[in-house]
Parts: sequence; C-alpha cells; structure tokens
Amino acid sequence: MIYKYCSLAVILTLVLSLMGCHTNTSPLEIAPVFSDHMVLQQNSTVALWGSAAPNEKIEIEGSWGSRVSTTATAAGQWNAQLETPVYGGPYTLQLASKTKTIQFKDVMIGEVWLASGQSNMEWTMNKRLNNQKEEIAAANYPNIRMFWVPKDLNGEMINKEAWTVASPETIEKFSAVGYFFARKLNQELRIPIGIINSSWGGTRVEAWMSLDLLASLDITQEAVQDLYKAGGYDGLKNKLKRYNDSIRSINQKLLQGAAPLFPEQPNDPSEWESLHLGDETFHHVNYDDTTWSTAEVVLQPDLLPSESSLSLEQFVGENKFASNGVMWFRKRFTVTNPDAEYTLRFEGGIDDGDQTYINGILVGNTWNCCTGRTYTLPEGLLNEGENLLAIRVTDTGGMGGFYGNIFLGENGEESILSQGTWKYRHQAFYIPPYLYEHAFSTSDLQTNGTHLEASLTSGQHLNDPNAYSILFEKMLSPVMPYTIKGALWYQGESNVGNHQEYTALFSSMIKDWRAQWNADFPFYFAQIAPYRYTDAANSQALRDAQRKSLSTPKTGMVVTLDIGEKEDIHPANKQDVGLRFALLALRNDYGKTDLVASGPLYKSHQTLGTTIEILFEETGSGLVGKNNLNGFEVAGADGVFVKANAKITDNKVRVTSPSISNPVHVRYGWSNYFDATLFNQEGLPASSFNTF
Repeated sequence: MIYKYCSLAVILTLVLSLMGCHTNTSPLEIAPVFSDHMVLQQNSTVALWGSAAPNEKIEIEGSWGSRVSTTATAAGQWNAQLETPVYGGPYTLQLASKTKTIQFKDVMIGEVWLASGQSNMEWTMNKRLNNQKEEIAAANYPNIRMFWVPKDLNGEMINKEAWTVASPETIEKFSAVGYFFARKLNQELRIPIGIINSSWGGTRVEAWMSLDLLASLDITQEAVQDLYKAGGYDGLKNKLKRYNDSIRSINQKLLQGAAPLFPEQPNDPSEWESLHLGDETFHHVNYDDTTWSTAEVVLQPDLLPSESSLSLEQFVGENKFASNGVMWFRKRFTVTNPDAEYTLRFEGGIDDGDQTYINGILVGNTWNCCTGRTYTLPEGLLNEGENLLAIRVTDTGGMGGFYGNIFLGENGEESILSQGTWKYRHQAFYIPPYLYEHAFSTSDLQTNGTHLEASLTSGQHLNDPNAYSILFEKMLSPVMPYTIKGALWYQGESNVGNHQEYTALFSSMIKDWRAQWNADFPFYFAQIAPYRYTDAANSQALRDAQRKSLSTPKTGMVVTLDIGEKEDIHPANKQDVGLRFALLALRNDYGKTDLVASGPLYKSHQTLGTTIEILFEETGSGLVGKNNLNGFEVAGADGVFVKANAKITDNKVRVTSPSISNPVHVRYGWSNYFDATLFNQEGLPASSFNTF
C-alpha cells in the first residue's frame, strides 16, 4: 500500500509538473505579416519578430544561406535581423525552437514598398477602374505580391491574412494604385516587388500619427492629453460604452424595438447573418409585403456605375438622419430557363453593405461601399416563372443604396434587372454605435423626420478609425518594422477642412514614420485629385499644403490635376497614379536618372512691369500648354485675384491682366475642380499653387 501511495504521489507530482510546463510554455510564433509568398527586401538586414516561451532560443535560417539565432525575453517577445542577398527566389525561411518549427515557402527577395492612406489608395481592382476587365485579365505577374492589412481596430483579422501572388484570380483584392506601381517597377527592373497595403477610406492624417508625436505638436497636444487622462484607448472605450448604454436606453423607449450594436467587424459576413432587427422573415418568398411602399424604376441602360439606380435618399427626401440605416428592397422577376447558369451583378456596388437573397436563400453578403460585385447563383435555385429578389442594404453615411444598374446574367448574356416594381421598407436607423429598429412608415420619415431626429440622441463611436493615432496603433504597428524600401501615400481628402494645419501634420508624420522604422526611406505621396466638393471646402488649399510638404527631404509628389473627376472623388484612372509613383521611384531610387518623374512645380516668380514671370522646376523637355493656359490668376497688393492671360516664353510662364497694373501675387488651378492646362513635354501636369 505504501508503494502504491508513493507511486500515486510521484505520478501526481509529474502530472502537475507537466501541467506547469504547459501553462508556462508559449509556442513559437511570428508576426502575421510573414507568410508564404512574401517578399523580403533585397541587399538588406531585414527585421523579424514574434513571441515564444520566455528565454527560449530561436534559430532562423534562410535557404539563400543566411542564419541567425535569438532568444526570447522574459516576457516572451523576440526579434532578430537576418541578412538578405540580391533579388531572387523562390526560397524558404525556417524558424525553429525546441518545441516548434515554422517554415515559409515561395519566399522572394526583391523590393518592398508600403502603400498607405485613405480610399484612393485602398481602392481595389474590383472597383470602378479604367479598362477594368482587360487589366484584371492581364494581371499575371507571379513576382508581384501584396499583403493587405485588414481594416480591423481589434487586431484579430490580420492573423488570417497572408501574402498573395498577383494573378487574374487574386488581383481583385489588390490596391489598384499599389498594383500599377508594382507592375511598372517589375517591368522595368525585372525583380520581385512586394506591396504592403495598409489604408482606410475616409481617414484623416491625425489617425496615422503616433500619440507621442501628436502630444508634441501645438495643434494636437491638448486633445491628446485628454486621451491620456481617459486612460488611453481602452479607458476611453470603457467610458464611451457606459455613456452609449445610457443613450441606448433612452432611444429604445421611444422606438420600441431591437437596438443591436453595429458590428465591430463589418467585413465579417457572419456578424451580419446573426444581426436581427425584427426582419428575420423579410427575405422569405411568402412574406406579406403589401404594406410596404412601392417604387417604379424606369429602364436606365446608360446609367453610369457611379450613379444611383435606387437610393435610401430618394425615399426619405432631405432627411439625412433617416437615410443612414437599414432598408429592405424586394422585387419579383421571371425566368424562362431555370436550368441555365445565372449570375446577379451589381455594376457599381452597394453603399455600404448588403445581404442578398433569392427565393429565400442567401446568395451574397458583402460589406464594401462602391465595389462592383457579382454573385453566382446556385444550380436549381431559380424557378421557371416568378422568383423573388430580397436585399437588406445598410448605410452609415452619405449616399446609400445601389450604384449603377443591377444585371441578371444568363449563360453569359445579361439583362437589366433594376427596372420595374420594387417594394421597400426602412427598418432601422443607424445612430452610432447602434442600429435601432423602428416601426415608422416612409411617409412618417418624410414628414416627421426632423422632429424625430431631435428626439433621439447619438452616442459615440467605440471604434472610430479617425481617433487620434488609432490607425498608427492598429494598422501600422502590426507591420512595423517590416523592412521596406520606401512608402507611398495617397490621402488628404479628409483633411480639407483643416488644410491650414496639413503641412505641419503631414511633414511631421513622415519624419515620425522614418523614426519608428529607424530608416530614412523615400516617401512619395499623391496630391488629391480635383473634385467638385463644396464652395467652402477650399480643397485647392489642401493641394497646396501637400506641395509645400515637398520641403521634407527625400519626398516626391504625384500630381493628379489632369485626371480628376468632377462628380467622383475616386477617379477611375488609377493607372497613371501608379505609373507616376513608379517614375519617382525609378528616377530617385533605382538609377533611372534620365527619367522625367514629375510635372512642373512652382519655384519662384518676379514682377516685370505689368507682367509676372514664373519659373518652374521639373520642366522636363520644356513647358507646353493647352486650352489657352486657362487657370492663371494675378492679384495686386490687396490680394484680390482676377483672371489672367498666360503664355509660355523661354520655358517660363508670363501672366498679365489688363485690370491689374501692379501685379504682386499669382496662382494657378485655384479651385476645387480644375483640369490642368500646363504640362511638360513628357505629359506630366503642373501642380496648382498660390503665392499669396
């Protein structure tokens, strides 16, 4: 018996010991930005980092012949530096600890660039794009790879991401600007190109800057101190949650319906499938929609993808409050050949998201504003004769609904499904951060919307992508300090309202990123494209603030003054933006010094009697003009500008106006929307500017 007790004691001790070892042992992990198909920066010492058991040794080996070992800290974090050779591959990269081995395959050595900014950089290849079908079909570039940082403020979705090789099957998720930049570099240099895309539409520059930097700037330090006092992001979030809960209770008493939290991960389809707003039966074929409102849509075969066929706004009128929320659309349509292969295509996308049902079956679930989407219908889904299309549309701001036409494809042939009779019902308001179910009719919203809005209270965003430094923490930190050659930036539209601060903010951000990466890399940015905006927007001043940021060393600017679209803030010409980024890199970083990489940039001016003579940099083979060089204006000492006549003389521009005898100041392209008239002979447009 003693022997048995002793044996049990020994066994128990061993079990507890093993359990203790298991509890204190963390398996070897590496940051999620590392995966199969990645590109590592050539001729460099690249950064690697991750986690492991405390004080555990990690051996790292690249099949190109480099090896390094490192040891995890007491907190279980490790980092290492591994030398890379000249471009080439494919290689393997292996990491090993005592308990785990990680191996990455198809690793290429080449040039890596970070692409960041807001929607025009985020803009993927499957959105409205010049020659889209041809571009996607031709995207067979195995040496171009991209890593996409998902828009996720919780930091979880990135663990599911991986580097992707460019092909017609994968290219739709690539940043269009990033891809066209990489394609030009790959074609010219014949080496692998990697793009890390970390961008988020509708975001301001302050969200991409570190808190330490914001705290050091006069224009932001007061707001940052308030954030520190709240206990940082987590403390602020808890404070806002308590406030929102109290607001929710008040609103629900009035609306008498469900009020779920808006999905924290709207890109996760499962969150929308589980979201209930008293509308669980609206997609059923036999649901009685006779009390719903009716709309007749006429045939619009020439509707542009950027134009609306059905929108929330057209049903709730000027009531912008009600236009943000959830609306259901139902439509009956007939099919004569149910055995054919069918697709449902939304040409210009749905703003912002949809759950699309046919005959009660979910066929599509997408959260992505303005992205053209095609849903393939399962075999046997359609009936001969009548069928039902039911769509739940959710919008969070601005125009909501359908862009372009809706097409039903049958064996490759399409017919417009948009026209005809639609039934619709507004089901929920979006009052941040909740969706509130309600029972108001469309006429109620149209006539009593203002009173209703005054009775409801908005909460605060728990996950606001425009919070100070939030994207620096959540979108940049996960890929920092992955070794890069340089950075590309396309942003500014969301800072038009504080353009007077932009030069200081943006220039500081560039310096901060370089400090965070501990690398003095080149930084190239795209000037925001002309767009109608509102008269008060003064977006031309933001463009000029970007131009002034060129005083920061090792920067370059892509001018888009000739490729804007008056009615769309997202120009379809992303090819020229990517190409112009590539020209800057090829000339400045890859030895192609004979290239002209920029349009003319204002340098100086002098007054010659009644004339102002302007000197430009980046004139290339010489200045050229079109449309009579419209867009130049002059002003006297009073700063009142008038239209001026302009001509090119000796590779300079001379401007004069009969109404200004003593001109002092000059400006060019000074309006929200303007189509460039001054170029160099290489076809690159001059930037707008103002000397006042």
